[in-house]
Amino acid sequence: MQNQPLTLFGAPVGLWTGKIRSYLRKQGIPFVERLPSDPVFQGEVMPAVKRFINPVIRFADGMLVQDTADIIDYLERKGYARFSVYPQQPLQRIVALTLDLFGGEGQVRAAMHYRWSYRDYNDTFLRHEFGLAFRAVGLPQAAIDQQLDGFMGYLNAYLPKLGITPTSAPAVEAAYGDLLAALDAHFRVQPYLLGGRPTVADFGFIANLFAHLGRDPYPADMMKRKAPSVFRWTERMMANDPDTPEFPNCAFALPEADEVPATIGPVLRLMAQDYLPELKMAVAYTDAWLAQQGDIASGTPVGGKPKVRNIGQGRFHLRGVELETLVWPYSLYMLQRVTDAYEKLDPQQQPVIHDYFASTGLEDLLTLRATRRVERRDHIEIWA
Repeated sequence: MQNQPLTLFGAPVGLWTGKIRSYLRKQGIPFVERLPSDPVFQGEVMPAVKRFINPVIRFADGMLVQDTADIIDYLERKGYARFSVYPQQPLQRIVALTLDLFGGEGQVRAAMHYRWSYRDYNDTFLRHEFGLAFRAVGLPQAAIDQQLDGFMGYLNAYLPKLGITPTSAPAVEAAYGDLLAALDAHFRVQPYLLGGRPTVADFGFIANLFAHLGRDPYPADMMKRKAPSVFRWTERMMANDPDTPEFPNCAFALPEADEVPATIGPVLRLMAQDYLPELKMAVAYTDAWLAQQGDIASGTPVGGKPKVRNIGQGRFHLRGVELETLVWPYSLYMLQRVTDAYEKLDPQQQPVIHDYFASTGLEDLLTLRATRRVERRDHIEIWA
């Protein structure tokens, strides 16, 4: 089966699809991409995963795997990967998982802001990209335009639900601008986030930094002008090979010693400043919400039914501005990957990791957890 192409159901405009497309290319795994309008996706995949969501991987035998973290883990477990994207050394591994969380979950607000708050600038491109799925099934242009008006309006309406308002927009842009600057300084001296080879950290960041922030006209132009090394990294992440000609002496490997590049420190400090408060809010909100629900049976979808992925809205401060945003238990699922990895360490190793994280202001992240775990079963998030 490993020689037969997988089917990737997703879209070029989709941020999570970009993450898995990058992974498949870097691993040399053959695949065919199909849009969500594909009859197989509509008729077979959606009923199986119980909601409209992508990406989904379909194997030759019909096996389906949904969710980027689950897809990567499954492919590695089944021997598809040419190299593991999970570092073996403790510090590198936990930093990689932490950056995966920051890049994937922590940059969604910036990605949505720069796509939909600059709608006039991006609109021609976005209508083309979202229209691909409708054109693929032969809809006439008038029908496509009608579909796009409704669908794009629905996505645009998510901005206030994510805390993106005229009041908060300057804080969102300041946080993203500082992150771009820190990443640009790093990618001037390193091809990937932890060194000479991509890890889950890179695949976490490529989700938002490619499909939204690296392709949509307004943020892509900004990235090219203000952070050209970051844009170059997005190209590298979409290549089938290491794509590191500007680093001729760099091996396709991580450092042998358990260390991470010094230039990653500023990125982690920005995470402590701009994303850790939101994670703490999400944990506190979840605990309070759970206490109000009474006894929730194990295996219950986090939102009560498969299509509902959030449990309400909570408040936190970003650079002195209060935001009210949706609380997604999936973020806690990704956070658990960090805390689980830290908890499994030998007790003698934990102080070294703790001291490094303390130097970046992220020590609380290592033990931050809700009173109840979030797991995934049959393609959906559930309460353990």
